[in-house]
Amino acid sequence: MAQSIEDAGLLSRFGAGVSLLSEGWRFLRGHSNLWMLALVPVLFATVSVGTAGAIFWVQLDEIHSVFQGVFPHLEATTWWTWIWVGPGQVLFFLLRWIAVIVSFMVTLIAALLLSNLAAAPFLDALSERVEAIVLGKAVDETEGLADLLGDTIRSFGAELQRLGFLGGIWVGLTLVGIALPGAHLLTSPLLVAITVLFLPLDYAGFALDRRGISFRERRVWLREHLPTMVGFGGVAFVSCVVPGLNLVVMPSLVTAGTLLVLRTRTEVAIERA
Repeated sequence: MAQSIEDAGLLSRFGAGVSLLSEGWRFLRGHSNLWMLALVPVLFATVSVGTAGAIFWVQLDEIHSVFQGVFPHLEATTWWTWIWVGPGQVLFFLLRWIAVIVSFMVTLIAALLLSNLAAAPFLDALSERVEAIVLGKAVDETEGLADLLGDTIRSFGAELQRLGFLGGIWVGLTLVGIALPGAHLLTSPLLVAITVLFLPLDYAGFALDRRGISFRERRVWLREHLPTMVGFGGVAFVSCVVPGLNLVVMPSLVTAGTLLVLRTRTEVAIERA
């Protein structure tokens, strides 16, 4: 197992978080016995992201109209008012399309997270295999039907709780941004920032679940390793919104999240919670 990253400097910890995705990809590429477990989440992601992208494209005019109604409409009453009306119209035009782009990115990430839910048992098994390989442990291949069903229900339930938490925040911020004029200028970047911090908890969630770490303890763990989490969450966010890459990146992210848990002392979070 690689050396712990938590005692490094701030920039080194951030860089370690950024590099986790490429490490996860290389790990999967070097262990062909994990490829079948990784294939199923890719299929789920392809269906989910493709469907969400198509729906967003069909509804693009309506979505743009919603943001058009949120931003003020400036009109020039006299020729000299164009001095500020013209730049204001350009600014609001750009802000409307920025809001549309942010909405599209959030839509893609939501689609990926929903595919995470559908593929949760496979991702959980993938995370367990990755951990076993890193630690040199054997994986129990003789689980009974009851054990397998229990693991499936547990992984579904844990992922559903995580998505429910993020979904509640998304809905709340979206409603605030629509209801209060100008609030979307704050809620949109806040929504992105919260998602960036959530993604490490989601992709490391399977390894954390196996350790019985509570949500409160996870928040402490996130705070203790914030530079690393921001680096990992940032590169995860970008990879999730890049067309094509977002279809195949999920297994690498779960592998990276598992490596993240193994390289940080989660017991620190338990002691300080």
